[in-house]
Amino acid sequence: MKFDSSALSMLTDEERQWQDTVQRYMDKNVRPIVADMEKAGRPPAELLEDMGKQGLLGSFAPEEYGGGGGGLMTRAILAEETARVDAGLDATLFVNISLVARHLIKRGTEEQKQKYLVPLIAGTSSASICLTESHGGSNALSPKTTARKEGGDWVINGSKTFITNAPIADFFLVFARTSGEDRRARGGTCFIVDRDTPGLSTGEPFDKLSLRSSPTSEVFLDSVRVSDDQILGEADHGFYYMLEGLDLERVFEGASNTGIGQACLDLGISYSQEREVFGQQLSEYQLTQDKIARMATGVEMSRVMFYHLVRALERDEPVTRAAAILKLYSSEVAVEASREVVQILGGYGLMEEYPAARLYRDAKHHEIGAGTSEIQKIIIARETYKTAPKR
Repeated sequence: MKFDSSALSMLTDEERQWQDTVQRYMDKNVRPIVADMEKAGRPPAELLEDMGKQGLLGSFAPEEYGGGGGGLMTRAILAEETARVDAGLDATLFVNISLVARHLIKRGTEEQKQKYLVPLIAGTSSASICLTESHGGSNALSPKTTARKEGGDWVINGSKTFITNAPIADFFLVFARTSGEDRRARGGTCFIVDRDTPGLSTGEPFDKLSLRSSPTSEVFLDSVRVSDDQILGEADHGFYYMLEGLDLERVFEGASNTGIGQACLDLGISYSQEREVFGQQLSEYQLTQDKIARMATGVEMSRVMFYHLVRALERDEPVTRAAAILKLYSSEVAVEASREVVQILGGYGLMEEYPAARLYRDAKHHEIGAGTSEIQKIIIARETYKTAPKR
């Protein structure tokens, strides 16, 4: 469903054409199989490969690695439109492309790019970021996973949890402490570990409330031995790379939340215009109009800020405070929109055969994933104090 939006004025003609292309692809090729993906717990490999062939995955990546050479906004548009149809698929693509592929583009060696980046962009490979551990997801600088030099190689020991794509990943970016003090950024290293490396294993896929079409599990590393050429970037600098990527991750959470919110708005409008209650359309009741107005306002404000921050990222500007604000606000918008659309549909909103139930489940994830709402408030307050005038 198309709406006039002030955010659209922030897109170039080429980006609007790209948006139309992505929308048509999602509605034609993804929407009909969402229920099947949720039941299977993963997207079909042939879908990812087809998206690669259509040039959807590597739109912002360099052309020499199979990408489209476009700006970051092309990836942002794909994220929003994917989440509008299925937030689970968006989560899988987010890890593959926004996180792993972008890390490889920025810091991978030529050999690493050819081996790992090219298949990601082609859709013939999937990957995982192994950061979160069971003792505290938000305490990223205190991993118990370690890597120590033995006989010229690195030996990694530890475990990771809540790892997106782990059941289907062909390789993993594993963050481990190699030196330094606890809770210090210096001393973390990012290793590229192939699935078939001895000592690496994954647990059974989690049975999740949200993002059911994106597989998630634990990752276990038992004396996993890798060489120096499996380090991404520099040794002891991995946590800096991780922290650097958090702002982008939160901005793209805004993309996902905007997509979910738009899907809720689309569904609420279409259902309320079809449903009759006491002899008149549901859309004619002021209480329904209040819900639609609040949903439309939240989605529009989220999209405007989200587009604004993507442009800032394209200019390499710092966005830490603003990204946390976007993540906090847009996740609240998505959760409220999903709650309201369930209410508009009434009993049908509680039925899994309608998308409202899935939207309700998926929206909640974004108040937790990529840093909880509570963590975002801490960041916002900290950064606000930093920039406040001294008195």
